[in-house]
Amino acid sequence: MLGGRHYQKKYVKKQRKKEAKKAAQTPACNKSDGSAADVGAAAQRKDGSTLKGPVVSHGHVAASRDSANNRKNVPFSSKMEEKTYRKEHRIPQYNRIIDPERQNSARAAGASSAAQRRRVLRQKGDEDLLDHFRERLSASTFRLLNEQVYNGPTALASRLLRDESTFRDYHTGYHQQLVQWPMNPNTLIVESLLGDRRGRFLANKGKSMPGHIPPSWVVADMGCGEAQIAAALTPKGYTVHSFDFFALSPLVTVADTTKVPLADKSVDVCVFSLSLMATDYIKSLFEAFRILKPKRLLKIVEVRSRVPFPRKFAELIEDIGFDVDYSDVAGDYFVAFDFLKKDGQTAANTQLRHEPGDVLVPSLYKKR
Repeated sequence: MLGGRHYQKKYVKKQRKKEAKKAAQTPACNKSDGSAADVGAAAQRKDGSTLKGPVVSHGHVAASRDSANNRKNVPFSSKMEEKTYRKEHRIPQYNRIIDPERQNSARAAGASSAAQRRRVLRQKGDEDLLDHFRERLSASTFRLLNEQVYNGPTALASRLLRDESTFRDYHTGYHQQLVQWPMNPNTLIVESLLGDRRGRFLANKGKSMPGHIPPSWVVADMGCGEAQIAAALTPKGYTVHSFDFFALSPLVTVADTTKVPLADKSVDVCVFSLSLMATDYIKSLFEAFRILKPKRLLKIVEVRSRVPFPRKFAELIEDIGFDVDYSDVAGDYFVAFDFLKKDGQTAANTQLRHEPGDVLVPSLYKKR
């Protein structure tokens, strides 16, 4: 049981704290023997601010106010003034106030994102507003189609994307997504093939092939979209076979990438640019092995987030019948792989050490 002496000690300790606090608040200028330097030091030690309201940083540097509590853009200079005005005019707490004397209906800074979006939409004209919602609709359609294609077999993707309107909607959304990326993956591949084969982002560190790819080599673009790679390489003398579910360009041949109309060992470069999408994408890689010549190049560029384990993904491709030549990250957003088809292997190996769905995962979208 605690005695009286215990409480007496607590009281004395509390009194000492009060006296120390009072002494610290005493201005240094009241001391008769204090100099100007002492006054400055005391003011510098004082951890306070001359600003009213919540402060996020103060002390030896200039104070700054929390933007969410900044009242410069609101009709009242203080919360108390606003509360009094509401009480006098019988205005509910969350109703917006328009003070006719002040002509100021602004809200506090730090409004919610929904409120900011509404404010932006109010400033748009009718045509701009329609364009805005068309873009949002295209983006939603792109996400929906992408989820279905990534989470279904190639046969499902074929049924969806062989329809012209669906295919165009998909690529409209793709273009909107493309402008948000730091770089165009097709541009990376074209620079790679026309430059040092591996592109600047791979630093020319591969050792197994010559740096220059001659125009006599044949290129197969699997899942080409609008055939951007063919449009860039064909004028320079390259032969490019572009395959996709629907032909948006005369350069495109309509075909399933699991079974393209090319002979065995007829291609020097096989490209997959963000086109390994279906759950059975491994069949497209088997087809790439069939059409590639021995010691020729398989080039894959994918979104980095889809390849959580790059080493395991490389091992999966090696198991099929390739040797990894080099891999690297491009622009911190994409990952690029160069593989060479093994010489002497006649058919693709289907006994793989990793599950394809574990090393190349679908693109995930935030639920809206």
